[in-house]
Amino acid sequence: MSKDELFQSTLKEIFAEDKVDYVIETGTWLGTGSTQTLARAFPAHRPPKAYYTIEGNLTFHSIARINLLKWSFVKPLWGDTVAKEKALHFIKHDEALHNHEQYADVFIDTLEDPVNFYTNEVEGKLGKNWVISLVDWFGETFLNRKENLLQTLLLQHRNDRPLVLLDSAGGIGWLEYQTVRDTLSNRPYWLILDDIHHLKHFRSFEDVRTRADFRIIAHSLADGWMIAEHLA
Repeated sequence: MSKDELFQSTLKEIFAEDKVDYVIETGTWLGTGSTQTLARAFPAHRPPKAYYTIEGNLTFHSIARINLLKWSFVKPLWGDTVAKEKALHFIKHDEALHNHEQYADVFIDTLEDPVNFYTNEVEGKLGKNWVISLVDWFGETFLNRKENLLQTLLLQHRNDRPLVLLDSAGGIGWLEYQTVRDTLSNRPYWLILDDIHHLKHFRSFEDVRTRADFRIIAHSLADGWMIAEHLA
């Protein structure tokens, strides 16, 4: 997504024509992908008031804070986009995971027990090494990990026409999208989805396509992204 020229040019057109004061992003990772792509797309004379980007892995969050120091308006946050118990319940009962063979054109990260795979992802058990484990221990012992950061920020800026970028964890993209759609309701906002051919957002993309209150500005099936405007 971040390297797609159409994606970059579409962002610059939006930011040139409309003032976007607030960005809410899920999935910072190291801060070197979509976060920097959006930060660079803003006109130098008209940056946003705040660009919130949420990461659940404390090691990645810590690295991202360093990588994003150049942009003072970027506010990296550590915590859960939705409450962990809600995310785990969603994954456990997700029809698309239990019947993934019915979605042959949808990419998922594993065909072998995907419910357990995405449960482990939400619980932070994937790809751990001793450094990440040590940082996790420090965070759990001494820091306050916040939950429901996505909805908290949406409520805080629901009247500001925010831009919401969902680069979600694999198993909860549809849950995050529903959180945005239901929380912002009939208010205007911008929406970016990453991985619209993946389990995380194939349903989100289809929902946007079929709703009269959304206008798709640009998308790429090949690169798996969509930019849309929600109309008031």
